[in-house]
Amino acid sequence: MLRTFLQNIRNTILKRQNEVVHFKFELGTSFHPETGFFEKEHPECMADFRFYQVSRGDRVICRNSAYRYGIASFGAEIEERLIYTYCYQEEENWSAYLGDFEPDCLKSGNSAVLQDGWIRIAVKRVDGAALTCEDINAVTEGMALIRRRQTYKEKDYFKQEIEQTIQAVNEKREQDSLVFGLMADSHYVINGGWEDSIANLQAVNRKAPFDAMIHLGDLTDGMVPLAITREYAVKVMEDLHSLKVPVYLTLGNHDSNYFRSNPEWLNEKEQSFLYLGKEEPWYYVDFEKQKLRCLFLHSFNHREKIRYGFSMEEVEWVKQVLAQTPDAYRVLVFAHVPLLPEMHFWTKEIRNSKEMLEALEEYVQQGGKILAYIHGHNHADQIYYGKRFPIVSIGCAKCEDFKDKKPEGAVTYDRKMKTLTQELWDVMIVNGKKDEIEFIRFGAGEDRRILC
Repeated sequence: MLRTFLQNIRNTILKRQNEVVHFKFELGTSFHPETGFFEKEHPECMADFRFYQVSRGDRVICRNSAYRYGIASFGAEIEERLIYTYCYQEEENWSAYLGDFEPDCLKSGNSAVLQDGWIRIAVKRVDGAALTCEDINAVTEGMALIRRRQTYKEKDYFKQEIEQTIQAVNEKREQDSLVFGLMADSHYVINGGWEDSIANLQAVNRKAPFDAMIHLGDLTDGMVPLAITREYAVKVMEDLHSLKVPVYLTLGNHDSNYFRSNPEWLNEKEQSFLYLGKEEPWYYVDFEKQKLRCLFLHSFNHREKIRYGFSMEEVEWVKQVLAQTPDAYRVLVFAHVPLLPEMHFWTKEIRNSKEMLEALEEYVQQGGKILAYIHGHNHADQIYYGKRFPIVSIGCAKCEDFKDKKPEGAVTYDRKMKTLTQELWDVMIVNGKKDEIEFIRFGAGEDRRILC
């Protein structure tokens, strides 16, 4: 009796520690044995595009003897070109293929994972026949990954920065200040460090609470099948919402899922619904106590001849919103793309930049107060004071370290994975009475203060 009782306890503990994951197969697909890349035109096979994180000893279970499967394994090593040159890995994967997928030497029954990392799965019929939707149903019911639940392990090299950031925020916060978490260009990829970023944001937020979290766009690279991009984007957004504060996003050019002419792209309505839960990709938020109005703009449309920039409909909306802004309010403007073409490396024109600038500057001329225009996209820090309000560029949250392909006057920093410099985001403090903004940097870079 005692032995049975103890075994039941062990089984209960194991169930809590483990999770069962079912694969999502696509007919006619497999993996290239030399690269591990997902491929189509394989009618005898079906594969799952996704990368599943695993620990040594996890198990792949296949209870249907009519099928065999192959595993493509990936480790934690990262190719230097992905960080130190302008490069996007085409499957949004920064883990290293271990070269173990053998399409003609498949497994049956159950098998154990041999090392920590990620795996992908492909399946064939034992009789070699072409697969159908009925096969997907049969395999989905009879095959699964049983893995230990992934728990985040704190990194020693972030601990001091967490404490210093908490201290700095709490020292600079005043009674009527607004404190925002602020990041741009997270570009979620497998094995790219996002789990560290959200853990560090959570750690700072616990002891130096944010009033809101702002993300300036490019949640993912936007290069993979739309179903995968949706999953990655939802993960990033759910992680941001785990901070338990309002989350405000601007849409980036990669968020359309059109990067490198990806055929599975999202139009503006679809992006607005997915990322913002709104009908239009531009909106504003008021903080009534502090008398602050925040505008969140949309600045990319790949179907336009000049892709980067603003529609005239949006410009007119900005004019209307500013005209209706109460006299005592101050305004902050957020967007992904810079306002000025001279602050943009990739094109010589920003669509309707002149009209948008005129709308903002006219508001200032008439007595309104714009504290700053804050953007991402350049993957660099910069503050430009040449207009009636400062224009502030925020560096890239994803770990990258290359100094070229930046606008004149922009600053980048040395970055390295598994060090503090892997991280780059800010805590932004808007003073309730003074026209100034503090940017407290977490990770690579420096604190900044602007007088508005």
